[in-house]
Amino acid sequence: MTKTKHPVATSRFSSDSNTWLTWAEATYAGAQTLFRSDNALVWFPAAVLGHHALEMFLKAALIRKGHRVNEKDVWGHDLRKLAKKLNKHCLACAPEFLKELQKFTDIFNELRYPAELRKVEGVGHEESVLLENLVQVLRPLAKP
Repeated sequence: MTKTKHPVATSRFSSDSNTWLTWAEATYAGAQTLFRSDNALVWFPAAVLGHHALEMFLKAALIRKGHRVNEKDVWGHDLRKLAKKLNKHCLACAPEFLKELQKFTDIFNELRYPAELRKVEGVGHEESVLLENLVQVLRPLAKP
C-alpha cells in the first residue's frame, strides 16, 4: 500500500495563514455555539471542535512566523507541541497555559471516536470559558 501525501501538505494552504485563521474563527464560533446549548449531548462535539479551532489558531500563528504545515515542519494535533514550537518565536507559554491546551488535546484524543474515557470525565460550559481564554491568547498571534 502506497502512502499518499496529505492534501494540506501539498497545497498552497500549507503556508496561507489567513485561510487558517479564517477557518479557526469559523470553527471556534461553531464550538461556542454548541457549548451554549442546553443539550449536553452536543458538548462533546463542541469540545472536539474547540480543539480543532485551537490547532488552527496555533498553525496560523506558526505560519506567520515562517513555518509551513507539512510533515517536516508543523504537523499533528498535539496542542502543547505546537505551542512549544510557537514559544520559540514569541510566546512565553506558562506551564498553566500548556496544561490548559493539554486538556483540549486529551478531549480530542478521547472523544473523536467511541472509547473508554480515561482523562475526560465530563465536558460542559467550563470548557467553553477555557476555550475562550485560550483563543484570547492565540488570536493576536495568528493575526497579521
